[in-house]
Amino acid sequence: MIFIPFETFTKGVGGPSTFMRNLREYLINKEFSFVEDIEKKDISDSIFFPISFNERILKYYKKNKKPIIQRLDGIYYPSKHGFKYRYLNREIKKDYFKYSDFIIFQSKFSRLECFTIMGKIPEEKYSIILNGADKSVFKPSLKTFSKDKIIFAATGSFRNKDMVLPVIKALDEIAKSYQIEYRVIGPVTSDEVIKILERPYVKLRGKKDKHELGDELSEADILIHCQLNPACPNSVIEAISCGIPVVGFDTGAMKEVMYFAPELLAYVSDDVFQIDKDFKHERLLEKLNLCISDYDIYKDLFLKHSGLYDFNDTCEEYIKIFNKVVNN
Repeated sequence: MIFIPFETFTKGVGGPSTFMRNLREYLINKEFSFVEDIEKKDISDSIFFPISFNERILKYYKKNKKPIIQRLDGIYYPSKHGFKYRYLNREIKKDYFKYSDFIIFQSKFSRLECFTIMGKIPEEKYSIILNGADKSVFKPSLKTFSKDKIIFAATGSFRNKDMVLPVIKALDEIAKSYQIEYRVIGPVTSDEVIKILERPYVKLRGKKDKHELGDELSEADILIHCQLNPACPNSVIEAISCGIPVVGFDTGAMKEVMYFAPELLAYVSDDVFQIDKDFKHERLLEKLNLCISDYDIYKDLFLKHSGLYDFNDTCEEYIKIFNKVVNN
């Protein structure tokens, strides 16, 4: 039976917390046995955690030859975090090399990030499992599109200006030709971001649970995703599940997830770790206009691919890893 410290990792608002909450729900519904009380770790035969975990506990598992499985998405890198990136990655890297017996990367880009900053590991020591969406919540939307009023949406936790500034600059131009609404769905945690969003066409929808989020997405025409170097963007995966066209930047794992519509992603740079100054709103504007002009084509394309990225399949892949690592 595997120990998974859910309590430690389900209190935040970011991608890892969302994943861990959803994984816990799935495992309970699946009646998959696990331990989540740290005081009961002695009855477990392995441990799984995202990012990094308590070294004292990991030493216990290592000493007792109980497999350690680490999930990694993005890490800290110099172009964004400066010289302190080494310090910020210190615990993650220690777990990665010293303790973990197996690594699960969220995407090929996630693997590239970690290999570039922390070093490579043997192929038999890792697997790549993309995130998934709850298909009972994120369902294909058949909303009728009209250029009389275009509803754009963005979902996530909005904490940095690079997540909204290029979008607002591009939508300011779109608003000269169309009546639009830009729905920002999720917490806005920065005063700087709130100020940037002060536009008559912007609607702040606040934090939503996943059922409310599914309802919000069903009313949108186009999702705009603007995030620097995302390891595996849940917002995009959820929009694809709803059959909603996505426009964004070619950064991180975006092209990997949107392999069937790469032309809707604006060029940034050829660097592994891109920087926000290369998020040119003019390039984003070009992709938004492409999506609007050929909307019916892209709507059909995204509906065709709405069956991709099922969270049930994601969890089953995790369960296979849990069982495989323990039995090796």
